[in-house]
Amino acid sequence: MLVDIKNMEKKFFYDEFSDRLMISNKKPEEKIIGSARILNVTLDFAANNKIVNIEIKNISEYLDSLGLDAAILNNLESAELVFKHYRDGYLIYFILTSTKGQIERVPFNVPMNKILVNA
Repeated sequence: MLVDIKNMEKKFFYDEFSDRLMISNKKPEEKIIGSARILNVTLDFAANNKIVNIEIKNISEYLDSLGLDAAILNNLESAELVFKHYRDGYLIYFILTSTKGQIERVPFNVPMNKILVNA
């Protein structure tokens, strides 16, 4: 099942069948100019080098590997992206909030040789 997240009121979508989580920060006026895949994460970039969409494959396995509760994916109320430039790369956090009030802050480290993203 494919879902056009840009037309959804929610800016995230979890597909249990393929175990993918998609989160969008894209504004209507932003145009996607390219994508990069790093391990199990795909990042979409806008013209200003800002990350506007992210897709995480095998998200439940990733959460389990971090010791986090993957069951939160079945009750998501919101999902947000936070980017922080850190030393020689970026820390990306996926902030997941369940309908039961559970919050998981999921880190993903992206090493880079130069500044690429305007967070």
